[in-house]
Amino acid sequence: MESTDRPQPSSPARLDEAQATAARIGERTGMAPPLPRLKRVTAWLAAGQLDALVVTGPALVNWITGYSRYYGGPSAAVISPDGERTLVVVRDETGPAEQLSSADHVAAYGERGFGLELRLVRLLLDEVLRVSAVSSASRIGVAGDFGTELTAGADWVRADAELHLMSLVKDADEIERIFHSYELCWLAHAALAEGAAAGASEIEMMSAAQAAAQIGHGSPVEFGADVLAGANTAEVCAPVAVAGRTRPGPGQPVIADISVGADGYWADTCRTYLNGTNSEIEEARGRLVPILAGAAAELRTGNTGAAVFGGMRERIAAAWPDGEFPHHGGHGVGLSVFDDPHVIPSDSQVVQSWMVMALEPGVYLPGRFGVRRENLFLVTPDGGVELAEAVGRPLDQRAQSVWGH
Repeated sequence: MESTDRPQPSSPARLDEAQATAARIGERTGMAPPLPRLKRVTAWLAAGQLDALVVTGPALVNWITGYSRYYGGPSAAVISPDGERTLVVVRDETGPAEQLSSADHVAAYGERGFGLELRLVRLLLDEVLRVSAVSSASRIGVAGDFGTELTAGADWVRADAELHLMSLVKDADEIERIFHSYELCWLAHAALAEGAAAGASEIEMMSAAQAAAQIGHGSPVEFGADVLAGANTAEVCAPVAVAGRTRPGPGQPVIADISVGADGYWADTCRTYLNGTNSEIEEARGRLVPILAGAAAELRTGNTGAAVFGGMRERIAAAWPDGEFPHHGGHGVGLSVFDDPHVIPSDSQVVQSWMVMALEPGVYLPGRFGVRRENLFLVTPDGGVELAEAVGRPLDQRAQSVWGH
C-alpha cells in the first residue's frame, strides 16, 4: 500500500469516520456505544468531588486528548469538572499539538531547542501547576508517569486504577485507530509472506515487515515481532528464540507474530507461513481456525480470560495430545500491545463490551515445528467479533490477502 495523507487523529474527517464506525458496529452487534470516555472521566470527578484531573505520560495524554507524537517530549493534560482539557507540551511541540489534539487549550513549557534542558519533567509539572484548573483547586486527581512528583499543597488523589479500567472500554475513534494499526500489521504480513515463499532469513523478513508497516503509515511506527523459521518455530517466541539468519527450507514453516503501534494505539497479529508446501503443517494451520473461532465465541461480555483460556487449551490438547501450548491465549490491546484483560488461567477479570482483545491459539511439537494464529476481536454480549468484520470496512487489498490466509 502506498502511503497516503490520512486525516489527522482529531480532524473532523476522522470524527465523522468514527461516528460511521460506531453506527456500523451497532448494526452488526446491537450494541449501543459506550459513554464517551471524557464523560466517564467527568462523572468520576463529580463522584469524587474533585476539582481537576491531571494525567501525565504519553498513553494517558493520548487517551484523553488524542495527541501522540513520535519522539515527543514529556506531556500532561489537565481536565476540569466540565470536561475542558488543557494539553501541556514542550514548546517546540505546540504547533503539532494544536493541529493533532482534541484539547481545548495547549500550554507550552521550556525554551525553544532540543537537548538543552535535562529537567523537562520538572518544567512540565511547574507549568501544570500554573494551569488555572489546577492552581485554583483544592482536591485533584492525578495519574500517569510523573504523577507522584506533583507535591503542591492540594489534596492529590491517585486515579491510575480507575482510569486504566476506563481505558479498556474503547470509543469508536479508538477502534478506528486500532483498526489502522491492524491494517498495518497485515501489510507487514504481506511482505513477510513473500519473504517466506522466497526462503528469506528471519531477520530479512522481520526488516521487510517493519518497512512495509512504516511505508503504509507514512511515518515511523512502533513495531515488535517474533519471526521464526524451520525448527525454530517450535521454540515459540523471544527470548527463547530470536529472529536471526535462519532461513526456511523447502516445506518449512515461518511463524510471524507482528505488532504495530501507530497514532498511539496498538494491534497484534500472527500467522504461520510456508516455503513451498507441507501437508502436515497445512493441516495443523487449518485445525487452528475452528479453535480460534471457538475461543472467539466464548469472548462474550461477562466471561473471564481464565474461562476463555480453559476452553482454548482443551481444544488444543484434544487436537494434539503430544503438542505443547506454553503461552497465553490472548490479551487486551489499545494504548499498549499487552493490556488487560489477559487470556490466562489466573485472570478472573470480567471482559466487557467494547473491549478489543487478541486471541492467539498455537501448538508446538518440540524439535519439529510450531504453528500459531492470532486475530483481534471486539467483545460483544454474543461473543467476539473479528475486528475487520466489526468495523465493516474492507482492509487494503494487499493486507486482505494475508488477513484471510
